[in-house]
Amino acid sequence: MVANSNEDSGSTAQTFANGIFGLLTFGLNFLSLVAVLQSRSFPIRQKVIFISILVTDTIVGIQVTGVRLLPIHYSPDHILCKVRLYAGITIALATSLSNVLITTERFLSIILPMRLNKKITWKVVAVFAIFLWILSITLALSLFSDGFSGPVCEFIVTGNPNGYVFIGCVMWVSFLTILIMYVYIVKITRRHIRQITTTMVGNTPIIDARKAFQSKAELRMTVTVGIIVGMFGVSYSPVACYLIYGGLFVPDLLAFTTSYETVFKTVITFFTMNSVINPIIYILRLRNCRQEMIARILCRPQPRFDNMGISGTSSVG
Repeated sequence: MVANSNEDSGSTAQTFANGIFGLLTFGLNFLSLVAVLQSRSFPIRQKVIFISILVTDTIVGIQVTGVRLLPIHYSPDHILCKVRLYAGITIALATSLSNVLITTERFLSIILPMRLNKKITWKVVAVFAIFLWILSITLALSLFSDGFSGPVCEFIVTGNPNGYVFIGCVMWVSFLTILIMYVYIVKITRRHIRQITTTMVGNTPIIDARKAFQSKAELRMTVTVGIIVGMFGVSYSPVACYLIYGGLFVPDLLAFTTSYETVFKTVITFFTMNSVINPIIYILRLRNCRQEMIARILCRPQPRFDNMGISGTSSVG
């Protein structure tokens, strides 16, 4: 089926590879989403944040699969192309802001553990997550209100150059904000482990097993978040630089993309790989999530976890 098209289809091998990648991205994120959503071992507040990131990655899988496997080729003025482009911009913004949200939750849970549990409930976090999605959609529509133009429908076509610069800056500011918070998180976490896990009776150190377990769980969750946001920085930094440079110094971004097609494809590969890496991180780092996911795939009873009675402790493994 052709719709307002003059776009040539790519090679069959590339189309097949991209389609498999999209299906893999969708499948892993969907399973992770179900496992986190129905998990009995995840604190609800952390569920909301992880779901926010998983939703964006699931949409990436759907988008990649649909674009590569559906027999539709269209030009930038077609409605399907506009949906694809606006969705890509929204995902870039929502992922950046969601990573700031997940790091902020870790930051506040470390410096204000008691006050955070009382004042910032999962409902408050859910409101923030929804607000970030609404903000991302609003920015995408307003920054590119004049639409797009060009001979083909690609990820980057001729559009508002200031919009591309703004998106790139949002990515970089988000990553720098995350980096600053995470450095402080690591510093405070290490100090808490030294102070909390060991108490002194006379001259003898006594290890509190309950507090030691909680501290290790908090440390593991902090490391997991660090891996997630670190991969976000690695995946999104190239496209952020590409957007900022193109918006500031390139009169015709589409022509620039065509001239440096290999660079563009590399940048986009890094961008999309983030969506398939995230669920793999969850599977490897979150034992409870991993076991619940396996139980669902094999249709087995869901496992029960003994977290030594610690309320709100994240999964460890």
